[in-house]
Amino acid sequence: MEVDHDSTKSSKQLCFRQTAHAVNMVPISKSLSVLLLCSSSHLAFSFPTNIGQHGGLFHGPTNLNAVKEKVEYGVDVPYVEASYDSRAAEDFYKDRPIESISRLTQIVTKSSSFIADTVLDAKFNREEEMVDRRSDELLELVSDLGPTFIKVGQALSARTDLLPAKYAKGLTGLQDAVPPFSAELGRKVIEDELGIKIDDVFSALSLEPVASASIGQVYRGILRESGLEVAVKVQRPGVLGKVALDLYMLRSLAPVWQDLKEINTDLVGLVDAWGTGFIDELDYRAEAKATVEFSKAMEQRGLQSVFSPEVVEELSSMHVLTTKWVDGERLVDSDADDVPRLCGIALNAYLTMLLDTGTLHCDPHPGNLLRTPDGRLCILDWGMTINVPTDLQLSLLEFIADLNAENYEDVPSDLVRLQFVPEDKIDELRQSGLTVAISNMLKLAAEGGGPKGAMKRMVAQNKEKYADALKEFDDLDSKEATEVRQRLFREDWQREMAEDSLSRGDIPSSTTADVTMKIEQLQEKNADVFAIPDYFVYMSRAFSTLEGIGLSSDSNYSILQECYPYLAKRLISDDSPRARGALKMLLYGNGDSLDLSKLQELTGGFESYTSSTTSVKSSRGVSDEGRNAAIEQLANIVLSEDSNYVQELLLRESAMALDATIRNAVTSPFEPIRRLPSLPLPWPLALPLDLATATLELQGVDKLDQKTLKNVRVLTDVLQRGSNPAKGNASHDSNGVTGVNSMPVEKIIPEVSQRWKALARIGVRFGGSLASVQAERLRRRASLSRVRTREKNTTNHPSSDLADDIASRGADTLEMLVKMISTLDSDLTKQR
Repeated sequence: MEVDHDSTKSSKQLCFRQTAHAVNMVPISKSLSVLLLCSSSHLAFSFPTNIGQHGGLFHGPTNLNAVKEKVEYGVDVPYVEASYDSRAAEDFYKDRPIESISRLTQIVTKSSSFIADTVLDAKFNREEEMVDRRSDELLELVSDLGPTFIKVGQALSARTDLLPAKYAKGLTGLQDAVPPFSAELGRKVIEDELGIKIDDVFSALSLEPVASASIGQVYRGILRESGLEVAVKVQRPGVLGKVALDLYMLRSLAPVWQDLKEINTDLVGLVDAWGTGFIDELDYRAEAKATVEFSKAMEQRGLQSVFSPEVVEELSSMHVLTTKWVDGERLVDSDADDVPRLCGIALNAYLTMLLDTGTLHCDPHPGNLLRTPDGRLCILDWGMTINVPTDLQLSLLEFIADLNAENYEDVPSDLVRLQFVPEDKIDELRQSGLTVAISNMLKLAAEGGGPKGAMKRMVAQNKEKYADALKEFDDLDSKEATEVRQRLFREDWQREMAEDSLSRGDIPSSTTADVTMKIEQLQEKNADVFAIPDYFVYMSRAFSTLEGIGLSSDSNYSILQECYPYLAKRLISDDSPRARGALKMLLYGNGDSLDLSKLQELTGGFESYTSSTTSVKSSRGVSDEGRNAAIEQLANIVLSEDSNYVQELLLRESAMALDATIRNAVTSPFEPIRRLPSLPLPWPLALPLDLATATLELQGVDKLDQKTLKNVRVLTDVLQRGSNPAKGNASHDSNGVTGVNSMPVEKIIPEVSQRWKALARIGVRFGGSLASVQAERLRRRASLSRVRTREKNTTNHPSSDLADDIASRGADTLEMLVKMISTLDSDLTKQR
């Protein structure tokens, strides 16, 4: 079933299922007798109050010629559906001043009381005590102003930069439910739009809509020919004109409000973005297309546990949309034990839309997420979508990778690329030290539990941190103790931000107090630095909706942790240059050494993503289908005949490990020779010793090698523990690496055995990687030797000169070998 967003669904669906065969599923010719039966039995169906108690659900033949209301679409409007044009609207309504003035008068009249009350609240300092009441009044006002303001109100519920948080929070409960237009008019629209006779096509159709909203209403029916249950959404006639007029007025007032509030967001651009989305939503053909494409995209990507309703294209048009009816319950209302799993699936679907397909569902209301009886997730209402450019998708990937790698130095640049901060404000952002606050917030949030859980952890940490200052209080939760704890925390937080700002050298040196004051001023004028882009509004609404549902069934639910499996899958499978950079940042941070814990998180996340999305059974852990799919997908990447970045990284790490291990084994026994003092021997006699010393100097183990060898030892230990069930499957070492037998050898061997040709190509590349890391090491050693000589300001020892010469010649030879191997690999690729 596909209905407009905030309509109540679960109760309607339940009552329909319970009476489907007893009452509702009767032929139209018999429905009048059923209506009489329903009336005499006083049957009450659980419909929204705006629809009322109409008795029976299915109608008999209706005289549509008696309908007095006109079916009018596209009459007296500045543009047509899906073609928002602000210039055309301006020209259109300038010629119709009475229409604009009348609507403005209506808006002012309805909102004047609320505005006056908020002004008086501020004047008499009673804002806090009246906030709940005013929030309810605003909710009622926005609902009363019509479809445009309902849509704007829903968008503003996530825009605390444009609307005070105390009111924005109240708008999250905004319901788009209005009395339906007449049943006769609705059925006339269906017949006129589709060019059909209802009695010819439907064996049953609900007498009244099962859901009604400001833009359209939904009927439930059964197709005569196929017996398929369907949902028929019909657009309210005349809605385009009302929305167009309201958008014109909002756009005209936007510059005034922006100047008055000194807001950094381009409000005119924001209204235009809203307008494009609202007007596009009025073309049900576009909604049908987005609905079909979502299911297709999810199926292509292996996300079998999430889908959208199946569109009946022959019974759909610009103003009528027919889809297959979907039985289910609202995810937020479900008491099933797999709700957290479905939240994860929904999150993967939204991340896929945001970072892969580029078409983002813009109405992630709880009512649009259904849990079906077979444990799948159905996402409804595809009327509003936005396109996310590829560049923005990659910027988001880089941002997430930087956060995960705790590379907060690059976060300001990420925020510029993500359109949160104008480019000319980046220095101001860096100087503020706000990245420290961002990092602290994210570390707490990542542990789960939502805002309440993060706050509990913060309080517990602060009680421990300020124990000495709080020891005079018997009750650490008393008002006095809380005030002391909060004051100390605030001072420390401001000092950390100030120190971070000063450490950059971007601002003149001053006292901490002076810097802190400037930071506070910057925070108070947040809107002058930060702007919230449109895509983030919809993304944050989706994430907050899913987090709320997840927390309702699991108090420790962490939406940030749930994001990681998709990130892992995307970074492993995306071979684009910027995705490569994000993957490298995640695995190596700002250093040269591989972080094994991140590597394990990455592979574990990849398997988790595949298992949770492949099938319902797999996501519930009762099938190996997802795990086997993960092994196959990883094998396709790692054992690919064509080179890719993941394969290159693994070959390089393997080459470094082999090179360091062999050199460590060979040179360790001869290490004392390197420490021998220089002897004044004649050149012919000193040559063997100088050659041995030079060789050891070049082939010895340095700090980078020691890190590599440590990783080798850790991996060896992990593999031994992982392959020994007696030692458990969840043991951890001191490096945070878990010994888990997640990729059984018996599952991997068949994948390897089927790829002999690819293995030969990989062997060639491994030879190139081995030569490359050795050449790099020789260049690095020679460079370090020269640096040390300059620092000591001494003449090179003969062995050092010899080492430099050997290193240079050896590196030249190895680099030539690398080029030859690369050419061979390219030639083999061309021959395929």
